[in-house]
Amino acid sequence: MNNICFHFQISQPFRLRTYRFFDINQNHNYYDDFQNQYLTRRLAERCYIPANKMLLEIIRNNPGKFKVSFSLSGSSISLFNNYCPEVIYSFKELIDTGCVEITGNTFTHSLASLHNESAFLEQVRLQEQLLKDTFGVKPISFCNTEIIYSDEIGEWLGNAGYRVILTEGARHILGWKSPTYLYCNPYQTDVKLLLRSYQLCDDITLRFADKSWDMYPLTADKYLKFIDNCHRGNENPLINLFWDYETIGEHYAADTGIFEFFKDLVGRLIRDENYKFILPKDVLNLDMSPSTMHAPWAISYSGEEKDTNEWLGNELQKEAFEQLFKLEELYNKSENKNAKIAWLRLQAADHFNFMSSKWFKHRSVKRNFDVYTSPYQAFINYMNVLNDVKLQLEERISN
Repeated sequence: MNNICFHFQISQPFRLRTYRFFDINQNHNYYDDFQNQYLTRRLAERCYIPANKMLLEIIRNNPGKFKVSFSLSGSSISLFNNYCPEVIYSFKELIDTGCVEITGNTFTHSLASLHNESAFLEQVRLQEQLLKDTFGVKPISFCNTEIIYSDEIGEWLGNAGYRVILTEGARHILGWKSPTYLYCNPYQTDVKLLLRSYQLCDDITLRFADKSWDMYPLTADKYLKFIDNCHRGNENPLINLFWDYETIGEHYAADTGIFEFFKDLVGRLIRDENYKFILPKDVLNLDMSPSTMHAPWAISYSGEEKDTNEWLGNELQKEAFEQLFKLEELYNKSENKNAKIAWLRLQAADHFNFMSSKWFKHRSVKRNFDVYTSPYQAFINYMNVLNDVKLQLEERISN
């Protein structure tokens, strides 16, 4: 039996308003409320609500045969609560079917796992509480920001109680091995790793509407053949397909046929007796012996390199990252709730993506809503906000 896992990531940041040097220590409103409301509503109308409706219909029409998992950052949940609570309701409907798993994630789509354990686990703890309060779930699977992973991060998550981690099937890590096998952390072998089949995912994310592609137009029938070919020769493979949820309806609008494509693809997989949909947590019950995977340095699903240079590849990003985490001790001591949540939100990967000078053949979808004219402008705006947050954290320090 070929096991197939669909996972969608949702991460929308609290976008910063234009914050000038003269606003520091004068104005503590950091967020662009208009853009945050507009983009949340736009994404809800184009993607989250119609896509959730489509998946709910598939689940109800095929009881027990289709399963899907999601990771939702805490910032996304907060934005939904603020501007579009019907999205939260639609996710609750999906969860109630018993065919949907909500995985663990970071509270603000944070890059803290690239800095230290304490800051990372603070994000994990806050997200766990939010998922419990919002959906009544306690996750045992984890999808880190941009599926960033290393041996060390896997250890931290294992110590925190997680048993399944979703990450990238990076070629430079796997070598000759296939991402369609089950893997485990080398130091905590009870922590299982599900590896994203990135070539299959990129066929949709990057090439679905590319008219220059020799396989255009992509149909469910063609894609099913791609899936068949990717695991040929592997006994009982795991095909892990992880996408940004915005791929459906936002990155590719409804008139491209993206909704019909996914609906047709899922229908064909359900009817094919060789395939079975599973959730990340289901691998714990599979009769499989995992192979050890070593990831001595952090990997992600960014670019061809599958590294972290999209967020920490230039001097602007590195300086902002260093100054950000210098405030961790102030965060722990401060009683200023607004400044503390601002510090957490400034850890979002999107802010560092806006500072990126990395060139992509296919522009990063994370920059679709970039309002900055240059990486330098994004850096200056970010540092102005960070300097004010520092002053606010220092102002009210608990004894």
